[in-house]
Amino acid sequence: MDIQAELISIGNELLSGQTLNTHGRDLGQALQNIGLRLSRDTTIPDDIPIIGHTIEEALTRVDLVFVSGGLGPTIDDITRDALAALFNRKIVLHQPTVDKMETWFANKGKKMSLAATRQAQVLEGAAVLTNSVGLAPGQRIETEDEKTVFVLPGPPREFNAILSEEIIPWLNVRFADIKPLIVRFVRTEGIGESDIVTILENDKFRPADVDLGFYPGQGRVKIRLSSTADNEQKVLAAQERLQQLLGEFIGSDPTE
Repeated sequence: MDIQAELISIGNELLSGQTLNTHGRDLGQALQNIGLRLSRDTTIPDDIPIIGHTIEEALTRVDLVFVSGGLGPTIDDITRDALAALFNRKIVLHQPTVDKMETWFANKGKKMSLAATRQAQVLEGAAVLTNSVGLAPGQRIETEDEKTVFVLPGPPREFNAILSEEIIPWLNVRFADIKPLIVRFVRTEGIGESDIVTILENDKFRPADVDLGFYPGQGRVKIRLSSTADNEQKVLAAQERLQQLLGEFIGSDPTE
């Protein structure tokens, strides 16, 4: 079973280069570790029609859609509004989050403003996901055609906390029969990527059911081999053949 996910990151600050977006890296690794796959990573501006259209389009391709950003208290935090319009649901105030926020502000000797309570707004019927390191909670929205949309705050620390503490445990239960991908690496030194490809093409190296990825950098090339758990022997065989073909160029730690 190949369960795929897409990530949609929202924020003008991401597109302008003001903020580095690390969500794709972190989500991709977390999903791979439990046997799921991130198949697309899209960044879009703070625009309600664009947000709605992008999420709707993603749901035609995959079963899991992750949406990050736009859950803060400012006027450009409009992700909730876009989701409410898309799914035709009301936006409601989540009282436990309001209570948590009041305590947080009180501990800092401050009074919570009305604007701050926007962070406690969620879609009606959504499962609220606890944010252990921030204020705005995440949400899990089930669609009528049994697909799932996860909504997370943009700050990486909050995104990763909700992902690891709330979402990954839920996915482990939801997809309990799926095993983590088998991943192996072959590292080379002293040979360029194009020369590696030439060697592989001459050998007609095309391992069945094994995905290959090439990652060049600083005079080295890391080759990634991956497949589903039931193809472990194919991955190991492909790794061994690569080591034979590229023997003189294999780095000091070829199997990392």
